[in-house]
Amino acid sequence: MKKFFTLLMTAVLTVALTGALTACDNRYHNDDYYDADDAFVLEGSWTGYIETYLYDRFGFTGNDYRTTMYFERENAYGGWGYEVDYNVRSRYVDYYYCEFRWEVINGNIRVQYADSWNNVWIYPRRLTTTHFSGTMDDGTTRDIYFDLTYDGNFDWGPYLSPAYRIQTRTAASAGYHASGEFADIQKKASR
Repeated sequence: MKKFFTLLMTAVLTVALTGALTACDNRYHNDDYYDADDAFVLEGSWTGYIETYLYDRFGFTGNDYRTTMYFERENAYGGWGYEVDYNVRSRYVDYYYCEFRWEVINGNIRVQYADSWNNVWIYPRRLTTTHFSGTMDDGTTRDIYFDLTYDGNFDWGPYLSPAYRIQTRTAASAGYHASGEFADIQKKASR
């Protein structure tokens, strides 16, 4: 009986120790914080609310607007991506899509858009594998707070497929296009 108890305790301790060591070594644990220098964490789609950003860019206000950004890493310090700003009530009708290049400089992220919009500096406050928040500087006098969550299920298909694009005068080859109320704003701005 003593031999059985010893074997049983050895097995239990082995399993417990293996679980503890695995939990400590899990690099992608949701509570781990990273800085922007850990560019691999940014890869993928991030969706959320960016206060006053859509007002600065398009003049839109209210809680019906969201932004989703997709980051693809080319090297340890940056890459390319695309962003869509949209009305949540008509996501595939009222939107603005724009490609961008991004790079990490001294722990902050610079985003250069394909259209003529200002470079945007992102100052991360919280970056985990599921949450990305901080402030943005779009060249205006106010700081813009953003709060994004990882969105692995975001459907980019309608924005990326030429068959679904209802374009303004902006060329798709230029890396941006708009539809609905966002296209109306673009047409008014180009007059």
